Amino acid sequence: MVHEPFFERFFPKMVEVLLRGEPFWKQRKYRFELKQTSLYNFVYVFAGKGTYELNGTVWELNPGTVLHMAPDEHMILSSSQAEPLTYYSVHFLYFPMEWEGNQARLGQKGAPLPFERVFSVHADAAELERRLKQLHELWNDKNAGTEWTVRLLFLTLMKWLSEALTHKLRDEDETARLISDSMKYIQDHYQQSLERDKLARMASLSASYYSILFKRYSGYTPFEFINKIRLDKAKQLLRTTNEPISKIAREVGYQDPLYFTRLFAREVGMAPRMYRKA
Repeated sequence: MVHEPFFERFFPKMVEVLLRGEPFWKQRKYRFELKQTSLYNFVYVFAGKGTYELNGTVWELNPGTVLHMAPDEHMILSSSQAEPLTYYSVHFLYFPMEWEGNQARLGQKGAPLPFERVFSVHADAAELERRLKQLHELWNDKNAGTEWTVRLLFLTLMKWLSEALTHKLRDEDETARLISDSMKYIQDHYQQSLERDKLARMASLSASYYSILFKRYSGYTPFEFINKIRLDKAKQLLRTTNEPISKIAREVGYQDPLYFTRLFAREVGMAPRMYRKA
């Protein structure tokens, strides 16, 4: 997600760097609407709760949320009264700078920033808040050269954020691959003893964290997924063979046929014998 072509042409004119909180929301009765935005806006929420609607799509806002908008969009921000949204807001304008040989010219109005319109940065929240606080303090200093310095810091922030998100995506891709490999291992070795600790060691994760990630990426706990694979295979054998139920239980990884029968009845809604007849 390091959007080098975008940032090579990104030369914004800084308009405002604001800190919004409870006084802002009280004045507007906790709802702020722009039917047609005129500026680009980069927002980081570090406290409070609310919602953000952009062109008809609505997101929940919580601490650690980033959102952004471009000109000519319909935007509604709403805040909880009990926990007012508190955020930094960077307003800017930009036209992509295009080079032809040694000559530079401004292109047509630029696209939105090259990030998801709303996303969370919980792991990097403290650093993002620090950078935006520095931007806000510098903007309000109003010394000579402030706009130039703020623009430089904002460009640096955008590059840092893009790289942070890229690193996060790579970590998520690696985690997804580890869990996918673990699921494949279970599917290929369902007849064997499959303890969670062993599966976690194979993925180079602690047992508890392995369970959390497995549930997040698969929708099942490891125990639930193992049972699902085994029972799916058992249903196939019940439909296509005349093998005794005790033998089927052992073939799919259950050494205790009585436990298998109880588990099958609980999960499928009928006993193995009834399932075979049905």
